[in-house]
Amino acid sequence: MFDYINFILFATSTPILVNIAFRHPYSWLHTILLAQAFAVFFSFCSLIDAIFVQPFLFSSLRELPTAGQDPIWTRLFKEPTGDQLLRFMRQSPSSQIIRYFGVLNSERLLLTDPKDLKQVLDSEAYEFGRSYLIRRLLSPINGVDGQTPGPDNAVEILKWLEKTTFQVIVTAVFGTTTADIQTHIEDLLAEFRDAFSISSGLHAQAEMAWETILPSHLFFGLIPLDDVRKAKSSMQGIKAYCQKQIAKRRLEYTPESRKLPDKNILDTAIKSEDLSDEEILQLCTTFLATGYKTVSVAALLRTEVRRHFPAPGQAGSPPFKPDLLQNMPVLTAVCNETLRFAPLVHLTFREARTDILLSGSNQVVPEGTILAISPWAIHRSPVYWRGGESSVGFSSTSHTACPSPSTWDMTRWLLDKKGGARMQCSFMPFGRGPRSCIAETFARDEMAILLAALVGRFDFSFRSSGRDGNATPEDLRVSFGVAAKPVKLIVRAQPVDGW
Repeated sequence: MFDYINFILFATSTPILVNIAFRHPYSWLHTILLAQAFAVFFSFCSLIDAIFVQPFLFSSLRELPTAGQDPIWTRLFKEPTGDQLLRFMRQSPSSQIIRYFGVLNSERLLLTDPKDLKQVLDSEAYEFGRSYLIRRLLSPINGVDGQTPGPDNAVEILKWLEKTTFQVIVTAVFGTTTADIQTHIEDLLAEFRDAFSISSGLHAQAEMAWETILPSHLFFGLIPLDDVRKAKSSMQGIKAYCQKQIAKRRLEYTPESRKLPDKNILDTAIKSEDLSDEEILQLCTTFLATGYKTVSVAALLRTEVRRHFPAPGQAGSPPFKPDLLQNMPVLTAVCNETLRFAPLVHLTFREARTDILLSGSNQVVPEGTILAISPWAIHRSPVYWRGGESSVGFSSTSHTACPSPSTWDMTRWLLDKKGGARMQCSFMPFGRGPRSCIAETFARDEMAILLAALVGRFDFSFRSSGRDGNATPEDLRVSFGVAAKPVKLIVRAQPVDGW
């Protein structure tokens, strides 16, 4: 892949080097002005080459099936969403690999073949590094008290759920014995909100465009945006707090005592004595960020929840035991179907570290090629999920037709423990292989417990979604940033007595 940054730097420095080599035939003012002109001119030429020339005339991948997309000027600073990638797959159902264009018309390969997915995510995972796009968008890591209902009696419940999940993950990382941690929950949460404020929706698309041109250290150093400055400050605050906790725990722990006051991720990492402080810092910030960014059926679920879960605050209620989650098929089905139909990570990228042959599509991809994997599209594809045909092969003895993968229907998980998945890579809301989410079990249990607490106490009904107040749940508006999330989803919560 052509290195545009070094090319521009070389072209810019040429007038200065020539002036030095020929003993200053021009004044330094003229030389610097000429260097600036070279920088602007060659930057413009590089953009034209990257956007219009390389993809269509010189790319070794230009013969691959290419997705039909809108004109360049309408999508220049946009990355296709999960729904659009699903449309690409439906347009070319027989294609094992689909070429499309992302921000600044940069080339991507959408993997649709199961063998290719297994190779990239599992068997040869370390031959494909995390793309710079994902590293950039997650670089910030390497509920509001007193809120009152608005004019429409609407309360932002995601803020409260966000605060709850953050408290849970902070306790898991740092433990509960240090009062300083609990008193700084609000400050830490505010820092994370600021750090991730530029990694959602249209902001995330703009970041990808800038990152295509500039390395991340230049992005943060040169782009004078308030959000960028705020994110940079928040990152420093988060890392400083984690470093303070690491140093404090180091002082409390000695190899001779081998005793720590609490069982948590930080203490376990220190006790292992295998990780440096920098590695522990990266581990803690990764856990905090991933935990921060990770909600007729209702009646059935509520009945199951109330039967198994102890009533909160009720005297004499038995303590909650995690094993209870294993005996709640409806709750498990609802969680699995939600993770299938609307995975938090709708799109991830891998970058080929060397020229490599993809075994499924029999396609050689050059070093530096960006490979796109969309759980959003895969989870809704009939190639990967049964749907519309008789449920032959299901564990159920009935021959009821399988639900279509393009619709949310939790009964698929009650008919079959695999939900109708045709292969192992059909369901991967937390990724797959050695680079998959290391806290998958933790996240699943956290999701199930919070959902059970909400459904056990409230009856929810849909009101509207989207900024235009759409009235039908089938057309739920989704914002595709680092994480997919609904846009202004409004529901009615009615308390239900008896729990």
